[in-house]
Parts: sequence; C-alpha cells; structure tokens
Amino acid sequence: MLTFVKTGKHTGRRVAVAVSVAALALAGCSNSETDSEKKVETATGVEAPAPATSSVKSTTATAGAVTLTDGYVKAKPAEKSMTAIFGVLSNDTDTDRTITGFSTSLGQASYEIHEVVDGQMREKTSGVELPAGGSVTLAPGGDHFMIMGYDAPIEAGDAITVTLMFADGTQEAVGSVPVRTIAAGQENYGAGGLEANNGMSEAPAPAHQHG
Repeated sequence: MLTFVKTGKHTGRRVAVAVSVAALALAGCSNSETDSEKKVETATGVEAPAPATSSVKSTTATAGAVTLTDGYVKAKPAEKSMTAIFGVLSNDTDTDRTITGFSTSLGQASYEIHEVVDGQMREKTSGVELPAGGSVTLAPGGDHFMIMGYDAPIEAGDAITVTLMFADGTQEAVGSVPVRTIAAGQENYGAGGLEANNGMSEAPAPAHQHG
C-alpha cells in the first residue's frame, strides 16, 4: 500500500508539472503570436501614420504670375520730371489679362501707360492686353510705362519696385526693376522731361500728347 501511494503521489506531481509546463508553453505561444501579429501589422502599415497625399498645393511663388523680363527704368537727372519703364511682360496664366495701370516704390508721382500711334505718343487709356500664354514688349517707340511729375533724380544702379494693376481689380508686384542709362537715340526727353522722339530714328520729334 505504501508503495502504491508513493507511486500515485509522484505520478500526480508529474502530471501537475506537465500541465504547468503545457500552460506556460501555451501562454508563451499566445504572447509570441500577439507580438508577431503586432509586428506584421506594423510592417504592413496598419498602425503607421497615413502617408501625405499628392494633393498638397505647390508653394512655387512664380507659378501663374505675370512677369517683367529684362525690365529697366531709364535713369533721369533732377531737372527732368519724367522717365519710362521698358521690358517684356509675359502672361504665364491661361487667362487673358489687361493691365490698366501701375505704381512704383517711388511714392508721389504720376503713372501712365503710353503708346505710339502714327508717330504720335500719347496715353494708352485702354491699357496693355496680355493674351493667355503670351507676351508684350514695352520699348522705346512702342508701348511703355511712364513715370511723370517726379522731380527727384532716379540714378543708375538704383532699383524700384513695380506693381501692376489689372482690369479685374487685382494687383501684382513684378519685383525690383533696375535703373540704368540707355544709349542716346534710343529714347530722348526734351525740356522738362517731355518725350522728344520715338527712339526709332533721328527724324524730327513728333508731338507728345496726353489723353
């Protein structure tokens, strides 16, 4: 009887140990599976933050702008009260735009858009029409921007900021435009800064008209 009882106790202990080991093994498998699932979820991006979409707007500042290329302001001395702005205006938008006026960082001055018609220079009240994707050249003898009623000198090497005004009521700065001299005959100004010729030839000067 004593031998049977001892054998039974040992057997019970072995069974209990075996059950405990099995339980620990199951628990370990369960934890391992959980960890594995977490690793798989992380690897597949389930728990990762959503990637940025491609619908983020571009930060390119010049996209869709009207630009002034090779622009410059003709230098002038203090004894003359007007000068002009030249360059190439480009419309990089898909909409026709009309420039009706402009202003500059010079402050107190008068600003007009001028044109040459039949040899006569005058204010262009209709403005400058810029076709979509097109360009217009501001040049001596053609369309150009006039700065008038400004008595202070505008010296070569300086720069002024030019802002365009459009028919739709919007405004757009085209940046800093350098001041420089141009060769005689390209653009001439008479007494008081009035335009003396159209800059295309040495022919006698046509009258300058406003309005």
